Amino acid sequence: MTKALFANQRESNLASTVALVEEAIGLLGHQIGASRAAQPGALHAWRIIQGTATTHVIVIHRADFSALRVQAVVMTIDDHVDRAALYAHLLEQNATLLGAAFATAGDEVLLVSERSTLDLDRSEVLDLIRRIATYADDHDEVLVARYGGHVGAAHAR
Repeated sequence: MTKALFANQRESNLASTVALVEEAIGLLGHQIGASRAAQPGALHAWRIIQGTATTHVIVIHRADFSALRVQAVVMTIDDHVDRAALYAHLLEQNATLLGAAFATAGDEVLLVSERSTLDLDRSEVLDLIRRIATYADDHDEVLVARYGGHVGAAHAR
């Protein structure tokens, strides 16, 4: 009985999270159906575009509860980028960001924020999506102009 109750709580939490994300996406002026995306390993995923930045909203499995991860590929690094200078700058920038951080995945520079879906509310979902989308759009062209590389993900070009 306890196992079934826990599974039901996880399913209820997941359904609530999906509803909150889709409500937030709509409130931010995006089409919900057009925003749904496939993401390997994700329970649910959406993609929104703000300016030159594409932000991914992903619900992922974690041991206790699922997590809401919001991330944007800010730039793709090429052979002409001084990686050491760029990485030092990104670490300095992390100290100025609220609830987000720069990270790397291969040759991509990301902005990332993640939190458990437990006790998640609409204002938090709106804030996470808005913050990452705004930070990404604010930083992408500036970083590329300063260090080189390309705006956004390599596969998006």
